[in-house]
Amino acid sequence: MMIATPVGPRRPNRTADVRTIQSLLNRARGRVAGQEVLREDGIFGPRTAAAIARYQAQVLRFGKPDGVVDPGGPTLTALSRAPAGPRPAAPPPAPRPAGGAPATPAPRPAAGGKAGPGGISEATYVDIAARLGCETAAVKAVVETEVAIRGPYDSQGRPTILFERHKFHKHTNGRFAAAHPDICNATPGGYGRDSEQYPKLERAMALDRAAALKSASWGAFQILGENHVQAGHSSVEAFVAAMKKSLLLQVEAFIAFVRADRRLLSAIRNRSWSEFARIYNGPSYRKYKYDEKMRTNYQKYAAQ
Repeated sequence: MMIATPVGPRRPNRTADVRTIQSLLNRARGRVAGQEVLREDGIFGPRTAAAIARYQAQVLRFGKPDGVVDPGGPTLTALSRAPAGPRPAAPPPAPRPAGGAPATPAPRPAAGGKAGPGGISEATYVDIAARLGCETAAVKAVVETEVAIRGPYDSQGRPTILFERHKFHKHTNGRFAAAHPDICNATPGGYGRDSEQYPKLERAMALDRAAALKSASWGAFQILGENHVQAGHSSVEAFVAAMKKSLLLQVEAFIAFVRADRRLLSAIRNRSWSEFARIYNGPSYRKYKYDEKMRTNYQKYAAQ
């Protein structure tokens, strides 16, 4: 089996390539002590990274496993030649709560540790930081600032959102402003309580579905739907579906979003919080003190 680009920490990790490696690791699972069945979802996370390193250490006897599978490299060659064993049973699907909203899988914290801000495990924070080339404290600072108080999902299993009325005004050319000024308004603000966000979104969707989805920020990293391409999704519908499906897909969207903008990537690496907040949160970042909150949160996590 072939992959187009490398799979591993700080590598491109294309969905099709990661899925291929996950399938090969599952096929070779009988040769590796302690190897769990991987969900073949194309998401490179801590479990896939650990499985690659474990295979390199136990089967290939690498003195220093790097957790990377290169096209044509020794790890891929060995995995491709490994005899196929019994197909492992796939992990059970996540349960769905009443009402049909997808449930978020409970994040697994690192062994001996606890989940960090936003319910994201310490192992996943380490993986995000490795792939962005920044400190784990810097990633935690962003999540803590954006949505940690509310969490990535609400009590009904829906991604946490914030509906932006000025974005809906922008995406609809203001054509609903006269009749619906609370959800279509050129002036930012008027957010209201957390409990009001989904009702506002649903009203906006009844007027213009795509524009409404683009006008809400979603999940643990509060990425606006209008930024779906930068977050790795060709359509806003696909982006929203991913935000609903799992916390790890929210993580993948954040990684793609930051990687797609050299300014953001440089800012989080250098802890330039004013620059990061200006790009990530928009021109009103000073009004809401996003940069100050990120700086304070970074200092808190860096000291731990």
